Amino acid sequence: MTSRHARRTLRHLGAVAFGTAAVATALASPASADATDDFPIPHRMIITTCDTEQYMAAARDTSPVYFERYMIDRSNRPADVQQQAFDRIHWFFSLDPVARRQYSEDTATNVYYENVATHWGNWAKLFFNNKGVVAKATDVCMNYPKGDMSIWNWEDTP
Repeated sequence: MTSRHARRTLRHLGAVAFGTAAVATALASPASADATDDFPIPHRMIITTCDTEQYMAAARDTSPVYFERYMIDRSNRPADVQQQAFDRIHWFFSLDPVARRQYSEDTATNVYYENVATHWGNWAKLFFNNKGVVAKATDVCMNYPKGDMSIWNWEDTP
């Protein structure tokens, strides 16, 4: 193969590669963020009939290390931020599954939607961030008493 022929072949391959990339770019749809069945809030959390305290008690017993880390993190927040998180998670649990799904969609598509997260990024970690924790807790949460507020009175004891 002569160098002239090699250059012509390389030019042809380059044009084909460029054309392929241009077509792929033109046909690609724009990226978009949206919620899925398990993101950002796991489906089991969206459909659970348990209340906040039932879920927390179940998480305490099925994922104790995860529960403890959440409660330690919570205890290190200012009282007003703790109260905001408390109020917001109770609000979430008061919603029906359709409204919970919409909340999931809103938090997936708008980083500024959840105001509590601007004060404490992991405010809902125990409830939303780990599908395994949610799966285990929602499997048994109905076996715990509703409205048992003592779950919030947690102290780090060795």
